[in-house]
Amino acid sequence: MKKITIENQEVVNHLEALGYEAAARKELLSHMAQAGVLPGDPAFQAYHKEYEECFARYELAKAGLERQYVQPLAPEGVRLSWRLDYSTRELTVQGVD
Repeated sequence: MKKITIENQEVVNHLEALGYEAAARKELLSHMAQAGVLPGDPAFQAYHKEYEECFARYELAKAGLERQYVQPLAPEGVRLSWRLDYSTRELTVQGVD
């Protein structure tokens, strides 16, 4: 396991915000479904589209962080798992000494 401190607070804040944004929209969709709003309803479709866009931005930001900090540590062809602690900016990469 290797631990890296991400010095750029803006990168960490951006990733955290995107994660919260996607999670909030997912939660809203869940509440709508529990309330009986059907997937074909225009409001549900609009929020689902927003969720998809937020989730895509979040995944792209995660991929960028992974490209910059995680992939250089990985042996050829190996995908490593990682976790970022937003409060400490500490990136923990599993499978690396």
